[in-house]
Formats: sequence, structure tokens, C-alpha cells
Amino acid sequence: MREKTIWEAPLKHLYLASVALVATLFVGACATAPAVPVGPPPPSPPTVSVFTVAHEDDWQLFMNPEAYHAMNAPQEKAVFIHVTAGDAGAGVGGEPVPYYLAREEGALRAVRFMANAADASRGQGVAMESAKVDRAGHAIQRYVYGNAVVYFLRIPDGNIVNGTVYTPHPQSLTKLRAGEVSATETIDKSATYVGWPDLVTTLNAIVEAERVSGSGLKLHIAELNETLNERDHPDHRAVAFAMEDVALKHPCAPLVRHVEYFTRTMPVNVTGTDYMIDVGTWAATASGLSDNYAKGTWEPEHNAWLGRAYSRTQAPATTCGAVG
Repeated sequence: MREKTIWEAPLKHLYLASVALVATLFVGACATAPAVPVGPPPPSPPTVSVFTVAHEDDWQLFMNPEAYHAMNAPQEKAVFIHVTAGDAGAGVGGEPVPYYLAREEGALRAVRFMANAADASRGQGVAMESAKVDRAGHAIQRYVYGNAVVYFLRIPDGNIVNGTVYTPHPQSLTKLRAGEVSATETIDKSATYVGWPDLVTTLNAIVEAERVSGSGLKLHIAELNETLNERDHPDHRAVAFAMEDVALKHPCAPLVRHVEYFTRTMPVNVTGTDYMIDVGTWAATASGLSDNYAKGTWEPEHNAWLGRAYSRTQAPATTCGAVG
């Protein structure tokens, strides 16, 4: 047998080392091979979110940025129902613009701001689809803009305001619910609600009219737990009670309960882009009033609510898939 030369042994070791290195690289390449590219996550299930409030600035102060996120994607639809005229006892009065219309313009500007903030690639203009529609036999003002629908029922504000004196309105929602009055007439005399069930039926008719086949349903109202939401406005509470009755007809829909007046005592919890949306929406609202000669609301008392959004979600009474 031939003896190995001084060069053969190292060459063999080099050869074996090379084979081992190639094998290692091959195994490593298999282990670290890039995964198949994954596309964007699928969109969330389509949802119709209904925000039912007493006054024309309530959802902006207490239900945003949830309101914005309910209309900032193509598959989303937000419905804003304003039950009272927020007229503070002025009725259809106010010079040169009726006060209730100034408040409505604030809400409409807020919706237009959010719709255009959601898609800044093009301006959608100021025009909104506008019509009086029939809901459960009542004529109600309805607007449409982008992914949002807006209703104004124009029931009298619960308070007649005279400076610092607040007098309960004789046809307030609170009195209607308690049975202290048999009916309440809208300030523009476009409709009369005879008894509490009539109002509940009308609100439910709005919800039913705005539902989309195959979409989920989510209802947003004021928090009624007085420990969590102290000293809230009587109108806020009355509207929430009405929508609790509506919610019974939609057992698959989650009910989101928002803390309202009490949030001004709570820490700021809205930051970043959501905070910008919150402030921008409120600024648009305030400009609607001041541009129409009403008392401006861009001041410390109202601004103290900005950046604070607290809510809890009550799970549906039953599970019905995507449809509420």
C-alpha cells in the first residue's frame, strides 16, 4: 500500500471540510429561505355603525375617533342620528340663521371633514345629498356624504336656556319617556311623536332603513351607568334609554356605551393621528356655529373633552355571524 505524501493528508482534510461547508450552507439556505410573500390582511367585515345622540355636537366630543373609524374604509358605513334640535329653547328662532340650523351645519361639517380626511386623494366638495324621508310615518331630514348618513329629528331640546337659567322644556324627551306628556312636536312642526313607543319605533325604522345586507350592525349610545358616567345630560340619557329599547330588536348587535360629560375629569387617552382627527372634527363643528352667527364652542369648557374617549362594549345577546 502506497504511503501518503505530506500533501495528500491536508488535501483530504480540505476536501472533507469543503463538503461539510457546502452541506452546512445548503441546510442553512433551506432554513432561512424567504417565505412566500403575504398580501395585505383582508378588510374587516363590513359594518354599519349607528351613533345615536341627543345633540349635534355629542358624537364629536364623546364618540370620536370611533366615529371616524366607522367610516374611513370602503366597507364601513356610519349613521349619525341627532334626536333633538339642540335649540336650547329657541325653537326655529335665531338671527340671521336659526340656531338649530347652525348646530346642524356644525355636525355636517364634521362629517365632511372626516370623509375627506379618510381619503385625501380627492376633495369631495361641499354638496351633500339631502332629502326629507319617511321613517315610521314621520318626515325626517336626511343627508348622505361619502360613507356617512346623517339624520336630524328636531325634537325640542330638553332645556330652555336663558343666560345661566335652565328650565326643562314642557315636551322634553325625559317627560315623554316618563309619560308626563302624551306627545312631543318637532320644532319645525314636521312631525309629532305620540308617546315613547312612537319614538322608539321611528329610531328602529332608521336603523332598519340603513342596514346593508350581509353587514354587521353596531349601536353606539351614551353610558347609562351613573357610576361610570356621572351627571350626564337628561337628553343624553333619554336617547340612550330609547336606543336600549331599539337594541332589544337587534340581539346580534354589540352595544357600545360611551362615557360623556364625565370624560373631562379623566386622563387624555387619544393620541397621534387619532388625536388630530379628534381635534380637527371638533374644529370643523365649531366653525359651523360661528360661521352662522351662533355662539362659538371652540373655548375651554368644550375643548376640555378633547383627547378623551372612554367606552365599553356590551356583547350581543346572541351570536349571528357577521350580521347584527
